[in-house]
Amino acid sequence: MIAVYAIATLLGLVALVAWILTASLGGRLDPETRFGTGGRRVVAGVAGFGLAGMAAAYSPLDPPVLVEVVVAAGGAAVAVWYAGWSAPGG
Repeated sequence: MIAVYAIATLLGLVALVAWILTASLGGRLDPETRFGTGGRRVVAGVAGFGLAGMAAAYSPLDPPVLVEVVVAAGGAAVAVWYAGWSAPGG
Protein backbone atom coordinates (compact mmCIF):
# COMPACT_ATOMS: atom_id res chain seq x y z
CA MET A 1 0.00 0.00 0.00
CA ILE A 2 2.96 2.31 0.42
CA ALA A 3 3.18 2.63 -3.37
CA VAL A 4 -0.48 3.72 -3.52
CA TYR A 5 0.11 6.35 -0.83
CA ALA A 6 3.27 7.54 -2.56
CA ILE A 7 1.52 7.93 -5.91
CA ALA A 8 -1.41 9.74 -4.29
CA THR A 9 0.98 12.06 -2.45
CA LEU A 10 2.92 12.80 -5.63
CA LEU A 11 -0.22 13.44 -7.69
CA GLY A 12 -1.78 15.55 -4.97
CA LEU A 13 1.27 17.71 -4.44
CA VAL A 14 1.87 18.17 -8.19
CA ALA A 15 -1.77 19.18 -8.60
CA LEU A 16 -1.46 21.57 -5.65
CA VAL A 17 1.62 23.24 -7.12
CA ALA A 18 -0.08 23.46 -10.52
CA TRP A 19 -3.16 24.97 -8.84
CA ILE A 20 -1.02 27.61 -7.13
CA LEU A 21 0.93 28.48 -10.27
CA THR A 22 -2.12 28.76 -12.50
CA ALA A 23 -4.00 30.74 -9.87
CA SER A 24 -1.15 33.24 -9.75
CA LEU A 25 -1.41 33.75 -13.51
CA GLY A 26 -5.13 34.51 -13.37
CA GLY A 27 -7.19 34.93 -16.47
CA ARG A 28 -8.70 31.91 -18.21
CA LEU A 29 -6.32 29.52 -16.44
CA ASP A 30 -7.53 30.38 -12.94
CA PRO A 31 -8.55 27.05 -11.38
CA GLU A 32 -10.90 28.71 -8.90
CA THR A 33 -13.14 29.86 -11.75
CA ARG A 34 -12.67 26.71 -13.87
CA PHE A 35 -13.04 24.01 -11.20
CA GLY A 36 -14.36 25.86 -8.16
CA THR A 37 -14.62 24.38 -4.71
CA GLY A 38 -15.16 20.87 -6.08
CA GLY A 39 -11.80 20.88 -7.82
CA ARG A 40 -10.14 22.31 -4.74
CA ARG A 41 -11.63 19.50 -2.66
CA VAL A 42 -10.43 16.81 -5.10
CA VAL A 43 -6.85 18.08 -5.01
CA ALA A 44 -6.91 18.33 -1.23
CA GLY A 45 -8.48 14.89 -0.86
CA VAL A 46 -5.84 13.17 -2.98
CA ALA A 47 -3.00 14.92 -1.17
CA GLY A 48 -4.58 14.25 2.23
CA PHE A 49 -5.10 10.58 1.44
CA GLY A 50 -1.50 10.14 0.37
CA LEU A 51 0.04 12.06 3.24
CA ALA A 52 -2.07 10.43 5.95
CA GLY A 53 -1.52 7.00 4.43
CA MET A 54 2.23 7.48 4.36
CA ALA A 55 2.18 8.67 7.96
CA ALA A 56 0.23 5.59 9.02
CA ALA A 57 2.38 3.22 6.96
CA TYR A 58 5.59 4.45 8.54
CA SER A 59 4.17 4.64 12.06
CA PRO A 60 6.30 2.96 14.72
CA LEU A 61 3.13 1.21 15.93
CA ASP A 62 3.09 -0.84 12.69
CA PRO A 63 -0.71 -0.89 12.27
CA PRO A 64 -2.49 -3.43 10.05
CA VAL A 65 -3.25 -2.42 6.47
CA LEU A 66 -6.93 -1.89 7.24
CA VAL A 67 -6.04 0.66 9.92
CA GLU A 68 -3.70 2.40 7.47
CA VAL A 69 -6.49 2.67 4.91
CA VAL A 70 -8.93 4.03 7.51
CA VAL A 71 -6.37 6.63 8.63
CA ALA A 72 -5.71 7.57 5.00
CA ALA A 73 -9.45 7.94 4.34
CA GLY A 74 -9.75 10.05 7.47
CA GLY A 75 -6.92 12.27 6.29
CA ALA A 76 -8.65 12.68 2.94
CA ALA A 77 -11.95 13.53 4.65
CA VAL A 78 -10.33 16.19 6.83
CA ALA A 79 -8.50 17.68 3.84
CA VAL A 80 -11.70 17.76 1.77
CA TRP A 81 -13.58 19.45 4.59
CA TYR A 82 -10.86 22.03 5.14
CA ALA A 83 -10.55 22.79 1.43
CA GLY A 84 -14.26 23.51 1.26
CA TRP A 85 -14.29 25.48 4.50
CA SER A 86 -11.37 27.68 3.46
CA ALA A 87 -12.63 28.30 -0.08
CA PRO A 88 -13.21 31.92 -1.07
CA GLY A 89 -16.73 32.85 -0.12
CA GLY A 90 -17.18 29.48 1.58
